[in-house]
Amino acid sequence: MISFKHYMLHSGTRGGPSIPPYDYRGFLASVSFIKKMIPTVMTTETTPALTTELPYTARMESYGNNSHNGCGIQILANDSRTGHFNSRPLEHHRNCSIVFVGNPNDVVHLSVFNYKLKAPACQSYLELYDGPIGGNKPMKRICSPQTKHARDASGKFHSHETLMSSGNTFSILLHRLLGETYADVEHIDGAYAFHDEQKDGTLAPDTLCNTDYYGENSLSSGQITNPGNQQIYWNVEGRLVCAHRFIPALNQSITLKITSLKLSNEPGCQTECGDAGCRCNTDLVSLSHVDHLLFMHDNGAQISCLCGNFHEDWLPVSIRSWSPLRLVYSVAHYSWTAQGFNYKTDYSFNLDGACGHHVISNHSGSLHSTRIVGGGELNYYYHQMCSWTLDSNVDRQLTLELATSQNRPCTAWNFTLYEYSEGSSDHLGPIIHTFCPRDKHKVYNLAWRLNVVVIKLTAMTRTLPQYFIKWQSQVVRANTRISGQTSSILSSPSSSFSHAMPISRSPLKAIFLVFIVNLLSLHFVYR
Repeated sequence: MISFKHYMLHSGTRGGPSIPPYDYRGFLASVSFIKKMIPTVMTTETTPALTTELPYTARMESYGNNSHNGCGIQILANDSRTGHFNSRPLEHHRNCSIVFVGNPNDVVHLSVFNYKLKAPACQSYLELYDGPIGGNKPMKRICSPQTKHARDASGKFHSHETLMSSGNTFSILLHRLLGETYADVEHIDGAYAFHDEQKDGTLAPDTLCNTDYYGENSLSSGQITNPGNQQIYWNVEGRLVCAHRFIPALNQSITLKITSLKLSNEPGCQTECGDAGCRCNTDLVSLSHVDHLLFMHDNGAQISCLCGNFHEDWLPVSIRSWSPLRLVYSVAHYSWTAQGFNYKTDYSFNLDGACGHHVISNHSGSLHSTRIVGGGELNYYYHQMCSWTLDSNVDRQLTLELATSQNRPCTAWNFTLYEYSEGSSDHLGPIIHTFCPRDKHKVYNLAWRLNVVVIKLTAMTRTLPQYFIKWQSQVVRANTRISGQTSSILSSPSSSFSHAMPISRSPLKAIFLVFIVNLLSLHFVYR
């Protein structure tokens, strides 16, 4: 603080210009400096205690170096991966900043708890930047007068608000009034977490905990655990659902292996495991009202579920899938003091071409199942949603042969033949036929000019499907066209796996033989 003790202005002189460069002549003054006293005891916030009770995990001094003229803090990922931020202890300047700087693979995840902007007509404001301050326009601007509290007057949490950066830096600028007391200072507080997207998956925007793991750029293997123990979950109350989505590449499969699971033995749900996976049986309540761990297909279909009376002795539970898979963690009643159940799951992306979605333009050919070494555990399941589109650029009659040596129910795995549909997203049109393993062996002569057909394999079983597929195209005259299912040609189903046999004889060969016979007849007649 600067104090002017006394001054004398000489007659006939001026104090000088008020802008640089300064040239003051005839101005005599003495200056003394008085040290500003900072009170050691701060008054508390005047709002109810429930709205300001925050999970302080570190003091402001540990957040890093100050910046922006003493009214800023910098939070570094190397110092703390998660914690709480609060602008109240910052010195009283008009502009104050909070800057979060992560590692190269990090994004910054924020949850805003409270803020107060009391000046009229946007004289104070908050600006939130996806990156450094001033680098781009703010992604969000909050104008005064406006106030947000984490809790309402009854102590119940308001809906939480989360923000996420696109890179490894996020900034908050607080422009506020001066001359305030600590109890009534304009402020913002909340929690932060640095999220490593290479290790922990790509965080989905506008969500608290949903992540995507891509087989092409994620780590080939890793482990995921239950969320809910970071400070950004402090103001979450009620049901908590976090979905981890795994997307294998065309030549990959994904294996999820639950190695640890500690569920409370809720009476409303029982887990039953069989050849087709595990399922959650609820009595009179919805599944959303009980804690559970759920495997889902990308289309929303449930694949396997664990809840209630599940015993750790049944572990590990593994699922290997060649299509995208979701692992959904659902806590019916989450709070900061009751954070839900614990689990650990190992994941790995495997290189193989046993399944996928393929387009085949060859008019004739064959396919067979690939032998894969599984995990060997009791609860190890294979989930397959494979498709082969047999395409043709000419009119044809298509004959299909399907065979297997397994005697399994149709619910374990099956083939479905579809007409091709350009309008649907999965290109599946009307169903033509369904082949079940207990059919053993069937031959299908499809309709004339049914040139494009989709063969889809669906499986959820402990035993990997074993099968043989063969197809052949014919260009035929109208009076030789046939359609429908024919009886088995092979003597035994197993013979389909040892060699490829012809499905039918080409009529062109018969025409050629008739032509030769006619020539020979003419030869003997005119001899």
